[in-house]
Amino acid sequence: MSTGTAAALQPVEPQTRASRGSGADWHALSLFAPITLISAFLLFQTELIVAKYILPWFGGTPGVWNTCMMFYQSLLLAGYVYSHSLTARLSLKQQARFHLRTLGITLVALLIAVLRWGSPLTPSGSWKFVLGSSPVLHILLLLSFAIGLPFFLLSTTGPLMQHWFSRARPGTSPYRLYALSNMGSLLGLLGYPFLLEWLLPIRMQARLWTSLFAIFLFLCALQARALIRLGDKVSERTPRPDTVPIPPQRFALWCGLAACGSVMLLATTNLICQKISANPFLWVMPLCIYLLTFTICFENSRWYKRRVFFALYFVAIGLLAWTNRHPEADVDAIRQMSLYCLILFAVCMVCNGELERVKPAPHKATPFYLGIALGGALGGAFVVLVAPLVFPSFYEFHAGLLGAGVVILGALLTSSTGHIRGQRLGWARGGAVVAAIAAMCAIAFALCMEVKHGSRDVARLRNFFGTKRVYDKDGIRYMQHGAIAHGAQLLAAPSQMEPLLYYNRHTGIGMLLTNYRRMLGARESGPLRMGVLGLGAGDLAAYAKPGDSLRFYEIDPQVVQLSMAEQPAFTFLRHSRGTIEVVVGDARLSLETEAARGDLQKFDVLIMDAFQGDAPPIHLLTSEAIELYLRHLKGPESVIAVNISNRVLDLTPVLRALSAKWRLTFDLIGNLDGTVWVLLSRSDKILKDPAISRPFEFKDRPVLWTDDYSNLLDVLKR
Repeated sequence: MSTGTAAALQPVEPQTRASRGSGADWHALSLFAPITLISAFLLFQTELIVAKYILPWFGGTPGVWNTCMMFYQSLLLAGYVYSHSLTARLSLKQQARFHLRTLGITLVALLIAVLRWGSPLTPSGSWKFVLGSSPVLHILLLLSFAIGLPFFLLSTTGPLMQHWFSRARPGTSPYRLYALSNMGSLLGLLGYPFLLEWLLPIRMQARLWTSLFAIFLFLCALQARALIRLGDKVSERTPRPDTVPIPPQRFALWCGLAACGSVMLLATTNLICQKISANPFLWVMPLCIYLLTFTICFENSRWYKRRVFFALYFVAIGLLAWTNRHPEADVDAIRQMSLYCLILFAVCMVCNGELERVKPAPHKATPFYLGIALGGALGGAFVVLVAPLVFPSFYEFHAGLLGAGVVILGALLTSSTGHIRGQRLGWARGGAVVAAIAAMCAIAFALCMEVKHGSRDVARLRNFFGTKRVYDKDGIRYMQHGAIAHGAQLLAAPSQMEPLLYYNRHTGIGMLLTNYRRMLGARESGPLRMGVLGLGAGDLAAYAKPGDSLRFYEIDPQVVQLSMAEQPAFTFLRHSRGTIEVVVGDARLSLETEAARGDLQKFDVLIMDAFQGDAPPIHLLTSEAIELYLRHLKGPESVIAVNISNRVLDLTPVLRALSAKWRLTFDLIGNLDGTVWVLLSRSDKILKDPAISRPFEFKDRPVLWTDDYSNLLDVLKR
């Protein structure tokens, strides 16, 4: 279960009449509403701010957000267990006293974080280098120390406030808090990419969060103290015990339905971010859809109609099958993203709608919501921990679709009410069952075809940094990362060292490396030292001449193995005439480490092509990153070359702003095949050479990105 559904799905405690007191304590009890609103808002702000802050430390990969989501789901489950244990075992006074101690511990942790880092959301940069070989464990450890306690406390607020409200305000519906929680969740979720991220740098966002969290702690403390003083005036009637246990199969059903929705949420996020970029704007979209389905289904049972959403599921599966009928077809990223979102909506409506239909009586609500929370955490663990180990591609998306099909089929076969039984038992039910089976067969067939298609590939690899595919076609071997080819090599021996795709001799980088020695003049035409951010298939090694040196920085060890194994898939590095060095790790962090120890590389040309799929690594395109690159250049005539070819984003304004900030000459070189390179240099002479200077139209609307500020909305292609 995602973090936003905690407050939306809390059980309502039985209400009793209690004598009313008067004075300041009863006024303090009116804080239920602001506490609930602020906690829901801060919960989502925590998720987005922290994930964006640490994203550059792990190469900007989509896996960062999904790992964060798994952590949030696990803490949400822990927070619910805490709240349930308090309300089930302690009196109201004892609950308030215990929670007051938890508030105190959290306040101490907050003060320590503020003194050390300025905010718990912005941990020290020293955390960049902890357990670097295990990114998932590194992220979980970092989040636990940085925001574990504040996030845990926020996750307990929804159930506690509803329980306390029902005790302190008998006769008043706790669903007012439910509505406020949803409002706070939406404000936190949508307000970040469309307002806060756009207005404030990330450290200012973290300070604002810290201030609001301190106010939240103060209000919670007032509330708890008021309950302690008024405990004797508030009825302590305990719900009647229920001796009938929940059947294990029923609890497993709740967990399974919740897990299916959670798998689809994270799998969809993976696919979208791989094709565009890992950024809060794109994290929010699937999460909004997921939360919307919860709100629709649990607001009123009338909203979920099986005949409508089963049909929508069948339509979505048909559209997916039609779109993917050719595995190698180049499908528009925006159209694919829209389809993924439609499928996510259909599947989550089915899973959450069926959850609403099988919810138990109110006095058994606690294990029901515990099952939902457990299922959500298990779904997150499956996508983040299990899927990269057992699936060579994003097959968990198919697993989620099959899970939804099983849900639909089971609902159809066991339904005893509604439009499928009774007078319409015959053709309507039979047709729906056939359609469900056909949809599941279509998904299974599509998965089998993809697996069969992949079996003909040279290699299919997957890890925290995404999926890699190596395949041969028309005498050329391609390396595909996500949906984008990141290198290619001719298989015929005489032409194996001819660079292709983004690196051929007619592209910006090809013309630069072919003519650079001549442009420097006779006295400077000796060996060149080149740095390359992103290895790909190693195509750029083809430009090296005897005496030249190339230093590649590559974050993904699987990509390195494709070129440096005993029998490599690509031989550009092996057959290069220059000296090759490969540094495994994030390029920027590696360059920062080298600069800190005084090991400046003195590159003649520094080339940046570190995209994953079609997603730009934002932390490599900030003002601070350019400053670092300039320190590693040999002299004023050195060149920074950036590949900004992209189907969705126009990164020209970012590079224009960076060139203006650092007073660099700017040259944009585009090709008819969509390849676009930007060249930056302190020298006017180099980039005005007729061999590489090409007029290219672009909109001059600079957008400066820094480590504290970046926003994809500014650079979306219109």
